[in-house]
Amino acid sequence: MQASIIETISFNLSGLHAGSTLSGTFTLSNLPMVGDTAPVLLSFSDPSDYSPISLAATITIESGTPSGFAVLFSELTFTNLSGSTTPIDTKDVDLTGFGFARCASFPCTASGGFQDRSPAVFTSTYTISPVTTPEPSFTLLVPILLIAMVFARRLAPPVQRRDHSA
Repeated sequence: MQASIIETISFNLSGLHAGSTLSGTFTLSNLPMVGDTAPVLLSFSDPSDYSPISLAATITIESGTPSGFAVLFSELTFTNLSGSTTPIDTKDVDLTGFGFARCASFPCTASGGFQDRSPAVFTSTYTISPVTTPEPSFTLLVPILLIAMVFARRLAPPVQRRDHSA
């Protein structure tokens, strides 16, 4: 039985730096409901381009339209270290959501939109998706079983043979 749902959120920041992302994981209850919130610590894929190098945010589950859920995030502000303030301010970044990711149920994979200020300096997308857990591996189990069999044979008392020649 699953005790909680773990999702990732990833913001595409290629509008600031090619291939740049801001991402983190958040945990929801097994049965998320409208109004639920979850903290998330977001980290940049290229921290030398931004300040601070990580951001604390809040994920909020709201009612989706016309049904399901919408996954919102709190406002995110940070500094683009290589940005400039003129003629357009690309240094001071203030991300807000629009067209939020919508999920019929959880776990969920969905995308939404965000923009830097209004009017938008740039727009992009964010994605939420379930954290994948690796399947159990038997690669360690097989050698352990073989070793156990070898020691079991060595520790077992020797089998005595009866002489039937008489």
